[in-house]
Amino acid sequence: MISLNDYGQLTEVEEATETIAQSEYGLHCLLIYHDLDTLREFYSNYIQKQINDNELIQIMPFYETENSVRDTLFKNRGFNLDIVKKDEKSLIVIDSLRGYPDHDTAESIWKNIEERVKYAEKHGKKGLSNLGDMGAFLFENKVQLLLEYECYLPLKFNINLKGICMYHQKDFGRISEDFQQKIMDRHAMVIKI
Repeated sequence: MISLNDYGQLTEVEEATETIAQSEYGLHCLLIYHDLDTLREFYSNYIQKQINDNELIQIMPFYETENSVRDTLFKNRGFNLDIVKKDEKSLIVIDSLRGYPDHDTAESIWKNIEERVKYAEKHGKKGLSNLGDMGAFLFENKVQLLLEYECYLPLKFNINLKGICMYHQKDFGRISEDFQQKIMDRHAMVIKI
């Protein structure tokens, strides 16, 4: 559901949701979020919209547990639980600490995401949106692996994937300006909310 602010315009979060949702598969997007409430609003809106459009969603939170993401979606945000229950292959929630730094190379992280795209296709989905919080790399002091991973990925994927690399504003600010620029240059779209 789209709501308008007091001036009859989309809010910043809703605009980001619409922009990414309407983008074609292949999108590699950098999303820098201000705080957890803003991120929750974004992913709640985006996930609902994409599941309604027959897409598989994988969200990999860092500042929340897997259960708190589910609670946000199902209890606090009015997420349509019936859609997920009807087709249990619509939403995957996995802690980013297990999804990223557990791998030793950028290639192994990418192979895991490619397997998820194949899984989505096997189950009749249009594609996969992968919403991954990169805070796990910084927490594990794996900034070099983070940069290698971001540089390993193309600006545009050639599979049915929308890759949304999420960074808390404070985490992004902890990275050197040189690395920040390299990361931004590796994304076809950069959005700040």
